[in-house]
Amino acid sequence: MATAFASRNSFGLFGDEVFSAGDLNRRSSEILNRARENPVTINRNSEQFALLRRDQAARLVRSSDHFWKTIELIAAAILVVEKKEPPASMSWLRAFDVDDLRKMIQEVLAESAFALRESGDWEAVDAVIHQWHESGLVAMSGVLKEAMESTPEESELASPESILSAESEIAPSSLGH
Repeated sequence: MATAFASRNSFGLFGDEVFSAGDLNRRSSEILNRARENPVTINRNSEQFALLRRDQAARLVRSSDHFWKTIELIAAAILVVEKKEPPASMSWLRAFDVDDLRKMIQEVLAESAFALRESGDWEAVDAVIHQWHESGLVAMSGVLKEAMESTPEESELASPESILSAESEIAPSSLGH
């Protein structure tokens, strides 16, 4: 007999129904139909097995992989704030001050929470991280600082009237008349 659990597991992934292995043998069609709607748990001896649609399992794995990247990024940002060396792959974080790192963490966490709870769109999280990564690389390269500190090379622009008169002189002769 199935027992419904009202509470969610510690990860908040799902509230499910629990069936015995014997229930699965006797009523597999019914249990599979329920698993189509919501994950179910199958008890056998002292083990529990989750039965859920493949797309749900894939989403859980994808979410876990991507959320792990979020955690690694935040851990590396904390190292930078503590004036410690981040992993080499995250050295670009050193380009930012504490306020910028705080903003980055807030943006990444907000997108991650939305992907985890709502959209499943981890590409949006990757895009935010990519933008911060590129900004960090530009800041570390010094190109932006150099451009901001350089004196502008000013030159006088041609008068629009002179451009128009030059075009009108060229146009009739280019038609072969």
